[in-house]
Amino acid sequence: MRKRTYIFSLWFLGVIAGLPFAQTPQHFYNIDSERQVEGTIQEIVMEPRYKDSAPFLVLILEEKGTHLVYNVEVSPAWFFEQDFHKGEGLTVIGSFYTTDGKKMNIIAREVRFKGETLVLRDKHGFPNWQGGQTGEKGRRRGKGIKKF
Repeated sequence: MRKRTYIFSLWFLGVIAGLPFAQTPQHFYNIDSERQVEGTIQEIVMEPRYKDSAPFLVLILEEKGTHLVYNVEVSPAWFFEQDFHKGEGLTVIGSFYTTDGKKMNIIAREVRFKGETLVLRDKHGFPNWQGGQTGEKGRRRGKGIKKF
């Protein structure tokens, strides 16, 4: 009986010690890491970004001049009505972070293209789609569009 308890204790400690390494790091909007990037859309992807949520519209953007490539998280697919096309010019303002120490990502707060500015998050980084597809705040489509 003691041997079983000892083995179980070692197994349990091993599982607990390994938990931090098994989890994927969460990213969040950080206003201190905001930057503006202007470039060309290389690819348009819909992919799951957050557990138990709708797929996100992600744009692969090549920065003008430096040719650095960024993954730009725009919004959940259901929130966004604009059409992007490969090769279009785009300016994004958002929170920068890296994954794996190499992959550069931006959580978009504001996107400018075709003469319009689409405000996706408020100045503190809270999403305009907060509350879900049919939540209190609703979709707020169109309210964030400004001509420039």
